[in-house]
Amino acid sequence: MDRRALSLLLVAVVALASVVNATVFAYRWLSGTVTISPATAAVGAACTGFYSAAAQSDITQFLPNLGTNYNAPTYGTSSITVTTGDVVCQWTVTQDGTTRTYHLYESITVTIPVTVGSWYIQDFYAFGYKGTTTDPTVYVYFRVEDTAEYVSPAKLIIWKGTAKVELDLLSLGAMTSVISLSPGGALRLDLYFDASTTGTATFKVGVYVTQESGDSPSP
Repeated sequence: MDRRALSLLLVAVVALASVVNATVFAYRWLSGTVTISPATAAVGAACTGFYSAAAQSDITQFLPNLGTNYNAPTYGTSSITVTTGDVVCQWTVTQDGTTRTYHLYESITVTIPVTVGSWYIQDFYAFGYKGTTTDPTVYVYFRVEDTAEYVSPAKLIIWKGTAKVELDLLSLGAMTSVISLSPGGALRLDLYFDASTTGTATFKVGVYVTQESGDSPSP
């Protein structure tokens, strides 16, 4: 290749590189401000969460007597343990000179040591809505976000009074139908599973609460 042709080729390459690097961007933006109030300010859907009547003395003034089996023995010296997450709703009451503070929790982690076989864990915790008669009804959905292993079948059983809803913990994305809760209402949580082999079974269930009737969480 002669020097003139090489020079023309280099000019063409530089021109092409200039076109590639000359991208034009139209700039847009989104900014936001999130104002966070303490758990003592929570009302409506914000004042829903997990609780145990056995773990919090006198909470039955406000919520049903549920979650009473949170530390029950399973076999030998083994027993259920429940670890609570952050407090999302809190209220304090003074009666007869005694001040008590009550909590609803954002999450719980339940550990259940068992042996091979079928197990029914009744009333290991509760999900409640603390409110007044002027607060709105809320609508609750439970959805499987991580499926269980080493157990089949495996179900979370949710009781509202004598009515129950079963959630298949082996079906990723499975979701309950809507469950309405009035202020002062609560749901009892049970587990049923058949452990046919040894191992560690883990699962995760999301709980979605809204004040909008008919709105369900997107998949």
